Amino acid sequence: MTRVGGLAASVAPPRTVIARVESNRPLVPGIFEAVLALPSEWGPARPGQFVQLECPPPELFGLRRPFSIAGCRAVVGGVEVRIVYGAVGMRTHGLAQALPGVALRLTGPLGRPFDAMPERRAVLLGGGRGLAPVLMLAEHLGRNAHGAAILLHGARTASQLIPIPDPPCEVRPATDDGSAGFHGTLVDLLQSMSDAGELLEGRDALYACGPNRMLAALAAWSAERDLPCQVSLETHFGCGLGMCAGCAVPVKTTAGAEVSAFERFVFLCREGPVMDAQRIDWAGVHE
Repeated sequence: MTRVGGLAASVAPPRTVIARVESNRPLVPGIFEAVLALPSEWGPARPGQFVQLECPPPELFGLRRPFSIAGCRAVVGGVEVRIVYGAVGMRTHGLAQALPGVALRLTGPLGRPFDAMPERRAVLLGGGRGLAPVLMLAEHLGRNAHGAAILLHGARTASQLIPIPDPPCEVRPATDDGSAGFHGTLVDLLQSMSDAGELLEGRDALYACGPNRMLAALAAWSAERDLPCQVSLETHFGCGLGMCAGCAVPVKTTAGAEVSAFERFVFLCREGPVMDAQRIDWAGVHE
């Protein structure tokens, strides 16, 4: 990927290093933010990339877990990486108990980042903890000649909206139950913006991360309009290096073309996690 100054122009090779927990705190019920201190030679990471992190307690043959990067910056003596994650299983519940000073093995940065389009205004969509990679993208984009980015953040209810203390751009919340912000889904909010003339075909571009059902709906919506759409998918990452095939997702093929079963799938950890929304065969993608 060679577009965009500073974003996808250069991708650092992955390294396995020791990460030390600087802080680890709940943001909303079930969702946590961890800040990790890494050696200065690590990275830099690009918006949309991920890391494979060892979750405590260590296991002899345990797999590391994948986490989108919510922030990455150089600090005195090293690199600071921020992840936002849900405590949903035994390993992530273990991570939620990690105290400052705990050392964890980390591999990254991994995967393909967002390929931002500087000639278009960025409209970013983060569903639930899918906020993490698009928040990092918003921080990198800043303002450009085509206007400031807009970040749409959605959740089922107000208590699940992740707080953004110092937002890098305008943030518009949406909740399914209407308890905060716009009443409806993020795709409903996009339609409302389109109806109001705030979203312009041929001018804007969409970047999103969230539940796969949300991304599938967004792909269908954007396909009917002149709105490029990139999505960061989440699936069953195992190794994170393209060897285990646990993250295979189906992609569209040319109508009538004879392709092998292998050609109908890509490994998301290598071809993604960021992909063109129109390339994916959403009928075969599940939560």
